[in-house]
Amino acid sequence: MVAIASASSPSELQPRYVVSRRRLLAAFVRRDFRIERSYRLAFLVQFGGSFSTLVSAGFLSHLVPGDQASLTRYGSDYFTFVLVGMAILGYFSVALGGFSASLQQEQEQGTLETLLASPTDPRLLLLFGAMWPFLFATLQLVVLFAAGGVLFHAKIASSHLLLAAGILILTVTAFSAMGLAASSLTIITKRTGPVISLLAATFSLLGGVLYPISVLPRALQIAAEALPMSYGLDAIRRSLVAHPNLHAIGIDALVLAIFSVVLVPLALQCFRWAVDRARRNGTLSHY
Repeated sequence: MVAIASASSPSELQPRYVVSRRRLLAAFVRRDFRIERSYRLAFLVQFGGSFSTLVSAGFLSHLVPGDQASLTRYGSDYFTFVLVGMAILGYFSVALGGFSASLQQEQEQGTLETLLASPTDPRLLLLFGAMWPFLFATLQLVVLFAAGGVLFHAKIASSHLLLAAGILILTVTAFSAMGLAASSLTIITKRTGPVISLLAATFSLLGGVLYPISVLPRALQIAAEALPMSYGLDAIRRSLVAHPNLHAIGIDALVLAIFSVVLVPLALQCFRWAVDRARRNGTLSHY
């Protein structure tokens, strides 16, 4: 009885819970990496597509002068502006569609109901299932930055990389709320591909990936200012210049923090509600 009581104490249980959560995360990453590695051609094609876009942006930058007022705050270099936008767009794509794609994969393999029937919080399963795509996006970012620096002499100041990394984490967290909300629709409607594609196209248009949002018509600028993507890209670009405007970056970071605190818990709660509803209706394993 003494041994049972000792093992059941909160101080003993908490470390074991943390270890099991780490093992679960590692298991998801190992599984998804092995699946990705088994399709080597698709793995290489993703890098090939990114490299092709990079080269196109490099040639396009010769036609766009860097001394425009809209580029001044970002270091007056159009290629670096596009390079950062392209690299971060990979994270946005994962944040928007990665969670839903992971759920659809589990549905098609017939493992979703088994996973969600486990004692693990379904929200953790959702987050861990999208971890490998985020790691792959990080690898793409490093490769793109290295290639951009070697081939087209991208002007990226390394003195504030930690600041840029912190802003990136905050940006992805805020933007992930939309992907988490889309995963709730996946549980209910089973197919969200067209909706996610439409949202991705809209965010690419308004988020400031290929051009500053200041060149948009005023009505579209207002719409862009309602998206966490535009604040994140703006702050990351500002932090990669030699003399960053810390005040402007701080304002963008504050807006991103508000997005994260409000939207992410709400989206996770919606996902939990969607899972409970599908369980009651008996449609959890349908696809």
